[in-house]
Amino acid sequence: MVLVLTKSLRLKLKYPIGFLIEGDVKSVMNRLLPMIQDKRVISVGDVISKNLIDYGFYPELIIVDGMNLREEIGDKIDCDDTITVENPKSVITGELWVAIERFFKDETKRFKKILVEGEEDLAVMPAVLHGDENTVVLYGQPNKGVVIIEVTEQKKKEISDYLNEMEGDLWN
Repeated sequence: MVLVLTKSLRLKLKYPIGFLIEGDVKSVMNRLLPMIQDKRVISVGDVISKNLIDYGFYPELIIVDGMNLREEIGDKIDCDDTITVENPKSVITGELWVAIERFFKDETKRFKKILVEGEEDLAVMPAVLHGDENTVVLYGQPNKGVVIIEVTEQKKKEISDYLNEMEGDLWN
């Protein structure tokens, strides 16, 4: 089964659910990189993931779909440890959820990639829920910059509330 985004939640998620760093790529990276040096970093989205790598920073996990603003850009990030999952637009599948959960249970701490066939946007939510207090989740805010979410108990509760607004069930 899947969790499906509702209209009311879609409106809420148009706004950043973390701290927005605005600007061009260089100015955003110059501000972002010092903030995440000692953190476990999960990046959701092709552009932010590629920009981090181009600036010499490899997140522990990247979640990409080969798209930018609904336009196909192809898979531009090489990673030996890649898994592919299906996750259609506006949903969170059990397959995506489990892939993220397994990453956090893996102790090897090596660079990994989840390649999503469909859309990866909502992967931010399970990434926050499964992260620990040393984790940050990054995603791009279209035409604005990058959103950084520091995983805290309060942020996990906020994300749980969002998930409760979704329709469907992951496990039935």
